[in-house]
Amino acid sequence: MCEGTLARVIEIAEYQSGAKNLHAGSAVDQDIRISGGDVEEFAEALAKEFGEGVWQWPWQRFSCLDEGLSPLFPFMLTWQLLTWPFRGSFSYPSPYERLELGHVAAVIEKGEWFEP
Repeated sequence: MCEGTLARVIEIAEYQSGAKNLHAGSAVDQDIRISGGDVEEFAEALAKEFGEGVWQWPWQRFSCLDEGLSPLFPFMLTWQLLTWPFRGSFSYPSPYERLELGHVAAVIEKGEWFEP
């Protein structure tokens, strides 16, 4: 993989998300927290620089594309509050597959989607 492509993808992700110190293994949803309308903005920034093919990627597998909170949010919040001391963290696992920036760069270089 060309380091220039990866560096540019990381730069775009940092700009779009405000996150810092991203690397090839940083995942769009789980690590960078790009979801909802931010996914569209991220894809748009990638498409502007690398071509319209990014719109054909299965983004819905890797991040929530809907805006707003889940109807189950009150229950999830309650569960988080009750189990936090036992789990040691205040978060719940993402139901989405990991899409790492290294894979994003590799797909861009190949010119077509392939499975991570």
